[in-house]
Amino acid sequence: MEFADDDAWQAADYPPMSHPSADVAVNRTVARAAGLDVPEPSVARILEIGCGQGHHLLSLANRWPGAHCVGLDVSARAIHLARTRAQRAALKNARFYEVQLSEFEADAPFDFIIAHGFFSWVPDEVKVGLIDFIAKNLTPGGIAVVSFNVAAGWKERMAVVEKARVIWAAGAEDVIQALAILRTVAETERERAIIDDMLAKGAAVLAHDDFAPVMDAWSLGAVSKLAEGHGLRWLGDSQTGERGTDAADNAAGRTFRSEILYRADAVLGEGKKPAGGAALRTALPDFPKLDAWRMLCVREALPVPDADLKPCVFTFPQLKVMLAMDGSHSVYQLSLHAKEVASDLDFVPWFRHVVERGLLR
Repeated sequence: MEFADDDAWQAADYPPMSHPSADVAVNRTVARAAGLDVPEPSVARILEIGCGQGHHLLSLANRWPGAHCVGLDVSARAIHLARTRAQRAALKNARFYEVQLSEFEADAPFDFIIAHGFFSWVPDEVKVGLIDFIAKNLTPGGIAVVSFNVAAGWKERMAVVEKARVIWAAGAEDVIQALAILRTVAETERERAIIDDMLAKGAAVLAHDDFAPVMDAWSLGAVSKLAEGHGLRWLGDSQTGERGTDAADNAAGRTFRSEILYRADAVLGEGKKPAGGAALRTALPDFPKLDAWRMLCVREALPVPDADLKPCVFTFPQLKVMLAMDGSHSVYQLSLHAKEVASDLDFVPWFRHVVERGLLR
């Protein structure tokens, strides 16, 4: 049970980012609303399969210091970066392993298993191995989030991919140039829209998605049937709990899904509504301070995860301002600093936006 081409996966790193669709807090709320007694994330065992540089898992580890977080990936470079960043951010509750899923032996089951950007990009035997692993390594109330590209919306996209591959093979410098050339001769507005969407992803993402060594889109029905055959059940969308259908996906031309799976022997009780939380504090803190993980993201110009794990990307002048958010400067001092290093920045509304996104908590 191996990847089709390890060298191809090692050659290009997937850009580091966090994934709101695999936000364990949201996924748990959805599952509890359906009646599943899911463990509390703050002390849970969390596994991410295909963790890349660990950006998502480290964001979870930073949020819940009491959680035990484990990341797996075949890329030696990605795992090295994940371990290095965990150490620099003093996140001692995250562990990373350079290993094939088929060779990983868990020392205990997991309450949450994340497989984002994995299923559609591995051979069928690895897909089967993934589902089998989940079934054998989930706690009774645990959930897994599995994302995949949907066949309905990928039929026309793959036609564009094949055309671009021909242009690339004929002498285009890279995939971006091949797509740009294809756009000039595109036959329909729809084809141009697909090309524009691909170009917006950038070469690094395209290498692991549309133009990956393996890119195998499945239907929702096929994925849920595979899960059922291995002792799992499909609950619904990982963010909404909505139970979609293949017919609806075909009608909408849907391209991507992120779904929750749970053990077939788990008992669904009465749905639990989330408790009302306190309103987000929007007042500007007196001495703003980024935590160690977000400060590391700023220093290395990585996307900064907000309170909902949405990746926030800042310009270099803005990052220079954020570097001073170490708790030793007042808001007024930061505003003066911003005039020096980011003269075009309208500081007060920008800083309020930073606060409202939950970057300082």
